[in-house]
Amino acid sequence: MQSALTDPEVKYNFSGHESFPFRFGWLVKGVQRSLEDNRVFNREDAPIILGVGKNMVRSIKYWCSAMGLITVPQAGTVCVTDMGKLLFAKDGLDPYMEDIGTLWLLHWLMVRSFEYTSTWYLAFTRFGHVTFTRKQLVEYLLKSARDESPRTRVTESSMSRDVDVFVRTYVSNTGNRSSALLEESFDCPLVELGLLEESPTGVLSFVIGSHPSLPDMILAFALADYWERVHPQQKTLSFEQTIYIDSAPGAAFKLTENALVERFERLPEWTGLRFDETAGRRMLIRLNNDADKPSVWPLRILRHYYETEGET
Repeated sequence: MQSALTDPEVKYNFSGHESFPFRFGWLVKGVQRSLEDNRVFNREDAPIILGVGKNMVRSIKYWCSAMGLITVPQAGTVCVTDMGKLLFAKDGLDPYMEDIGTLWLLHWLMVRSFEYTSTWYLAFTRFGHVTFTRKQLVEYLLKSARDESPRTRVTESSMSRDVDVFVRTYVSNTGNRSSALLEESFDCPLVELGLLEESPTGVLSFVIGSHPSLPDMILAFALADYWERVHPQQKTLSFEQTIYIDSAPGAAFKLTENALVERFERLPEWTGLRFDETAGRRMLIRLNNDADKPSVWPLRILRHYYETEGET
């Protein structure tokens, strides 16, 4: 089980990114170079191989780890995961990050990763505020760390830096979200999702809506992944568990109730998911039989998306 609410040994993390949001090409580069040499991040010439500065090398390793694209089985080496190979190997499903679905998928992989990107997890699925300031978010995160993860040592200044990286993951430094320009800028690719806005006075707002660029099958993958990680023994989930509970995909994607219901109603049964409204109760029913095969169910949905609906 991989939810902070059900893990008594939870340890939040608010550092490791070297104050950089990930940039276009970083994840692909990190995966492909790691497949060529599992010690690439520890090489003296890693900055030359990856084409970035030394602190950016550490940042690339952090972001690849945070999204579950690589693991670090022992000091000095990395191992590319099935997800990393599936997406970004040279023969992967989206090796050039051309598909908007990939950006939504990476967002989900970050939000679920409370042990790496705790600010993303807490802000999107636990914070509860739509409009807020950086200071309010910092205060909330410091309190969460004290109350829920007492082993985590974090100062207000380091938390402020983490919140700044969080904001810059979704808000453009240039004010332009054109995808054609994103590749040439230092903006994080997730700016294109339009999940967070900042006013001229510095007030931040989550954008809650239908988010039409989110593919239904990426939502289906997130639901299957969430189900396996958080509720593996349950055959049904209440509607509330999919949008209001810790780690819920509906909260992670900032969907309205109506938008989520509409998407649930469109899900084909081959996804292993069926939406039911009986006697006034709204719920999702799990139809598949892959409970004893971790990750088979969500990865099957993901492959189907890229092979039939993706824009690669």
